[in-house]
Amino acid sequence: MGRKAVSYLLKSLAVAFTALLLAAAIVSWRSSFISPEAGNFWASIALLMPVILLLNLAALVWWLFRRKWGVALMPVAALALNLGYISAMVQLPDFGSKGPHDIRVATLNAFGFRRLGPTSVTAYGIATVMKREEVDVLCLQEFLQDSKFPADSIARFFASRMPYHVAQNGQAILSRFPILDHRYVQFPDSGNDYLEADLKVGDDTVRVLSVHLQTSGISGLRHRFRKDYNSDAPVERVIGELERNSRIRAQQVREIRAVIDSTRYPAILAGDFNDTPSSYTYRQIKGNMTDGFQAVGNGFGGTFRYLGGVLRIDYIFYDDNFTGVRYYIPADDLSDHKAVIADLRLKR
Repeated sequence: MGRKAVSYLLKSLAVAFTALLLAAAIVSWRSSFISPEAGNFWASIALLMPVILLLNLAALVWWLFRRKWGVALMPVAALALNLGYISAMVQLPDFGSKGPHDIRVATLNAFGFRRLGPTSVTAYGIATVMKREEVDVLCLQEFLQDSKFPADSIARFFASRMPYHVAQNGQAILSRFPILDHRYVQFPDSGNDYLEADLKVGDDTVRVLSVHLQTSGISGLRHRFRKDYNSDAPVERVIGELERNSRIRAQQVREIRAVIDSTRYPAILAGDFNDTPSSYTYRQIKGNMTDGFQAVGNGFGGTFRYLGGVLRIDYIFYDDNFTGVRYYIPADDLSDHKAVIADLRLKR
């Protein structure tokens, strides 16, 4: 085979591979519209979104370097189609003035108050950061109290800034504003849950939901395999666990969506969703709410400290009764998750 023939073959294969990357980007974009209950394939392809987009970005750079403008349109199309996902992960820095806000809300998976030592030490550390940040409402998941340090004792650390609180099982909401009513729900056949509280903010009533959706299950699976077999879990078991829990989250999301759609108050939805912006979970639970990071965030949005810090699974959403003013992620190491904070202004 001559040199020209080999060159033509390699170019053709590169073009075909670029076309396959575009097709993969289309399928992964589509996966967020389809419940994992429809098949395991859709949950898996959604998880591959970051890899697929990075490969498309590499293909774009390659074809631009080769000055093959027509072929470069394929990775451009792949990236453009998934701008929603990209903007939910990365935002340009915003150095402008943010202005006043009515409520500063934070969410944190507290990791059972284990990160900094005993419950009392970790709870005090979290309270210190929230006081420094002048948080008005704090949603805590994995709020694990014990006999030596029950919920009321934990709440005392926060009381100087947020004197009101409700706590049940693994959820807590602490507030600077009076709590008018609350409701706790544990999902069927699951240790996961949500807590909603109605707060008196000036002359308005605001409903805050703290949500902890089904875990990915990877940490537990890795622990079991290391304990029983002294080895890492096989890839197929990891994928199976991810797919199974994606189906469970899809069921839980429908319940949360029904609660949000039926509320008559301005609503804020915060918590650990255990899923990324490429997922069906994210698209369904967001609905017509605003993702605060997309609206007023900046930088990279990753909130889980492990796996290279690339996963964004903790969120603050709000409905159209609010305007986002600021959204940020403090650097403090308080948990295996990062805290997320949003400043919101009520539209009047």
